[in-house]
Amino acid sequence: MKKSRTEKEDLEWTRDRILKVAQQLFMEKGFRAVTTREIAAKCKITQPALYYHFPDKQSLYIAMLESFVMNIQSKIEAISAETISERLEAMLEVLSREHPASIMTMVHDIFVEFKEENRRHIYLLWKETYLDPFIKIFEEMKEDGLLRDTISPEEAARFCLLTMGQTMSTLKYQSESLAGQYTLLVDLILHGTKKS
Repeated sequence: MKKSRTEKEDLEWTRDRILKVAQQLFMEKGFRAVTTREIAAKCKITQPALYYHFPDKQSLYIAMLESFVMNIQSKIEAISAETISERLEAMLEVLSREHPASIMTMVHDIFVEFKEENRRHIYLLWKETYLDPFIKIFEEMKEDGLLRDTISPEEAARFCLLTMGQTMSTLKYQSESLAGQYTLLVDLILHGTKKS
């Protein structure tokens, strides 16, 4: 005989389902284009049931984002490559695989639609998940005397992420793997274009 779920397990299952559906819709369409009514309908629950778990659309988005970035953080932390080049390539590959192609839509929606305190919270999530791991790599380079004195680890990390974002948006419609592209990208980031 199959054991039935407790009320608490039902609530947790419903909350997880809402988060999964919200992630799919938000990442596909952006914050503005998705309604809580659409999320509830896709979850086969009522809007009041959705609001029982999340008081408004922004709180749902933030909860979805927190769950989303935890996945990325764990994959970045699991990287065990030896060299700085290999670690940077692996990190960029994780971000290209896991991050939505609609990053610019997400950024726009966050700055236009969200309350200031929510924007601040999302910025801190982004910094911890995306920027800080790259800063750590460039701090190691600085300690080893490999980073130019005129560039801070944070500036190098921001440049790396900006370049990666541009590469993703340029290459997202190509069918070939981006792995080789990140080898070239990391080479350009670490060594530039000037012949030595």
